[in-house]
Amino acid sequence: MKFNFEFNYTIDIQDCKLNTVLAAYNEMKTDLLNIFTQKVIEEFANEYMTHRIKPFACEQCGNNENFIWKTRHGRLTKIITILQPVFLRQLQVECKECGHKFYITRSLLGLEKRKRMSKDTIKRFGLIGALTTYRVAEKIIKMFGIAIDKMTIWRSVQKIGSEIEFNIDPDEEGRGEADGTGIPIRGIKKRGQEMKVFVQHKKGGGVRVAGLSIGKYDGGWDKLFAPLIENVKKFPKFLLVTDGDTSILKSIADKVDIIFQRCLWHIPHQMKYYLWKDKIKRKSGHWYHILGELLSICNIKSIQDENRDEIIEKIICSKEKQLEKIIEYCESNSMKSSASYLKNAKPDLFSGIRNKLNGKTTSHAERVMRTINYRINAGQWSPAGALNLNKIRLAYYYNGFDVE
Repeated sequence: MKFNFEFNYTIDIQDCKLNTVLAAYNEMKTDLLNIFTQKVIEEFANEYMTHRIKPFACEQCGNNENFIWKTRHGRLTKIITILQPVFLRQLQVECKECGHKFYITRSLLGLEKRKRMSKDTIKRFGLIGALTTYRVAEKIIKMFGIAIDKMTIWRSVQKIGSEIEFNIDPDEEGRGEADGTGIPIRGIKKRGQEMKVFVQHKKGGGVRVAGLSIGKYDGGWDKLFAPLIENVKKFPKFLLVTDGDTSILKSIADKVDIIFQRCLWHIPHQMKYYLWKDKIKRKSGHWYHILGELLSICNIKSIQDENRDEIIEKIICSKEKQLEKIIEYCESNSMKSSASYLKNAKPDLFSGIRNKLNGKTTSHAERVMRTINYRINAGQWSPAGALNLNKIRLAYYYNGFDVE
């Protein structure tokens, strides 16, 4: 549709410094956007009223053909846009079938009834709130001339986050990592609940988030994996890498064929805790020796050779013997916690590689945990608030979620 649009505006400006010019422009654009938006809506409304079938229908009887105008200058309504709030005179029609009167302004704008923001605007505010704190998000938005409070940003985060769903992609790798991180929950000391994350490896490298939930530390993985089971079954073999939390397996072991493997990155990383439990001084001779050996054991390099399986089996046997020596070393030096940890980890260290799946890992899940903690550490949360925010945050960083 083409139509003429004229805008007259009287400017009272004292000098031509850049800040003065921009301030005058900001004042002018407020009126410009209001008048322009009103003009566009009215032009389209007048055109639609000449059509037999209208793009709106009566809320009472469903009629979408016979209407008459009641007013084109109704009461003002406020619409929040990504540029600034807009105040529009509402357009009202009357249904000739049942006499019902209703406003069509939001319908023409593509907005839900009684809503002030479009889905695109909510999505933008939600993404900003997921990437930085609500206080900073409010400040950034206000710097660009939009008076939005923290609660509007919070509600946008909850709205968009609640609509995001994760799942396994059958076209990507049959391999994933599961891990969890503590979340500071309001009313509970320290980190009261655990954010549980499942990431799937992509064929081109990197990972995508395939599952996210929040719950108690000692369970709740069934809630995360339940929607994923059907897609996991589409793989002939699926390798699950974890830091050693066997409660993860309880929720899926009896439903799908899973090959379980310990995260090789976590083995030396978690060993520091068990050495501390055994009262081994940090950076002592024992400390350096054990961690140095574990780093060597957990370093699995890719092998491109026609005899790969034979070579891999020999390497694994060598590393298992090396691990036995470390366990004996811990036992002979009264490191009971360290020895017990390594014994429990031993059966699942190389299961992925033995099944011709890539078990090597640098803990992509741990990187996802850092992405969560960079934002979640600022403040305390309700479980739903933390979950919805991180759905947006992780979807943005790992699953291609964005705004145009």
